[in-house]
Amino acid sequence: MPHVITGDCCSLGSCVRVCPLDCIHPRPDEPGFATAEMLFIDPGVCIDCGACADACAADAAKHISTLTGDQQHYAQANREHFRANPVPAGSQAPSWTLRPLPPGTPRLRIAIIGSGPAGMFAAEELLRHPEVEVDVYERLYTPWGLLRSGVAPDHPRTKSVAATFEVLAREANVRLLLGVEVGKDVSVDELRRHYHAVVIAIGASAPKKLAVPGHALPGSLAAAELAAWYNGHPDSADLDVRLAGPRAVVVGNGNLALDIARMLLADPGALRATDIAAHALAALETGAITEVTIVGRGDPAQAAFTEPAADALARCDSLSITTDREFTASDLRAHRALRTLQGAGPRTASKRVNFRFATSVAAIRGGDSVEYVRLVGTNGHSEVIPACLVVHAIGHHRTPLPGLAMDAAGPTAAGRVTAQGVPIPGLYSVGWHKRGARGTIGANRFCAKATIAALRADYIAGKLRQPVREPADLEARFRRASVHPVGYAGWLKIDSEERRRGHRALRPRIKLVDHEELSARAHD
Repeated sequence: MPHVITGDCCSLGSCVRVCPLDCIHPRPDEPGFATAEMLFIDPGVCIDCGACADACAADAAKHISTLTGDQQHYAQANREHFRANPVPAGSQAPSWTLRPLPPGTPRLRIAIIGSGPAGMFAAEELLRHPEVEVDVYERLYTPWGLLRSGVAPDHPRTKSVAATFEVLAREANVRLLLGVEVGKDVSVDELRRHYHAVVIAIGASAPKKLAVPGHALPGSLAAAELAAWYNGHPDSADLDVRLAGPRAVVVGNGNLALDIARMLLADPGALRATDIAAHALAALETGAITEVTIVGRGDPAQAAFTEPAADALARCDSLSITTDREFTASDLRAHRALRTLQGAGPRTASKRVNFRFATSVAAIRGGDSVEYVRLVGTNGHSEVIPACLVVHAIGHHRTPLPGLAMDAAGPTAAGRVTAQGVPIPGLYSVGWHKRGARGTIGANRFCAKATIAALRADYIAGKLRQPVREPADLEARFRRASVHPVGYAGWLKIDSEERRRGHRALRPRIKLVDHEELSARAHD
């Protein structure tokens, strides 16, 4: 098996497209892709051409001879995957090239709401047709959504996907309109009058919080809020994060929960080499948290974190990882990532992550802020533990758009937005807004492929309404309302300033986190 994909896999699928023998699975057209933790290379087919390694955006495709000691288990994972999921004989790779629109078809004008991975992958899919013009609307003055404000700072290779979006944004028939909030500065109905179709890509950013006594105390935060804080999102720059220590409790055991634990316990010296927000770095340098307890309602086999997330935590040699129970053979068979945690085991370290399974938070207690958390096990056992911070990592709701009435069940599998079960002409959805808060960054590319295929089919079938207003009319409307969209050149000014400040501090960048400063820099 000459090549192996390691746990830093970004699941974008670029390696799948370049593999000459179609030996990387699951493919985007296979049922397991949307829920895959990572991709796998068939050891019986790979010919060591190296195309996957060249194409991999995350530098995760490795020759087997280069695997380090803590990566050897990925070779075994590849073998086990294909034993359990044999590839049918004669399986062929899908076609990646879309047909052009029929000759004589008028240029298609599309608005995309949201510049995160889902929105930009939708733009990428639309740009396969030279007849299409795409305008990408973004509320912030900085693009790329959760790639900038959600991915942990110590995962720079995952963030490198932004380079693909930078190329898209420079295309002649693409415009970024940053600093425009749809639902406030312009309505969805207005956009529908100016474009053939509108694609909603605003994610599922409304965090869920526990409905327990004390959930609103200072020091009780949603995981998305905390991630936005340490990633420099301007809405969260002033978040009140209590780090007086010694313990934080993270409720939920998905990938974000493990990210939060890793960031709270990370060596601040190592974080200086990342793009973590300056205010977060300063707070973590003076913070006193030495233990994070991760609480999950289910048994170990039901844990929501993936193998790459467990591996990222287990590779932190400065952390001791403990669990409240021994994993059984059935646990390990059902959830391979548990083996990674088990392999890490307790270490002699000053900081610790403690996993508690089959346990719920019954109450959060304190005076002026969080002081204690009451835990209750499924066996009825109850205990109170001290904590200065409680982080709710239990999922997200779909983010609503003001003025848009859509079915609560969400869009169809093809991405058509419906009201009372009937598709709304010219209105589509991609990403977490379409699927709910699940799936990797790469899954958004193939989600966008399905949505844009439906949009194209509706257009050819004459199901889309012709725009009744010209783009110039909307630009005039913005001027009258003192709305001043920022284009790609404005983002480059912000990007350049952040990199300049970072260079002076020997860091990759220092993010601007104030709305007014971002606006001033972009409009300079």
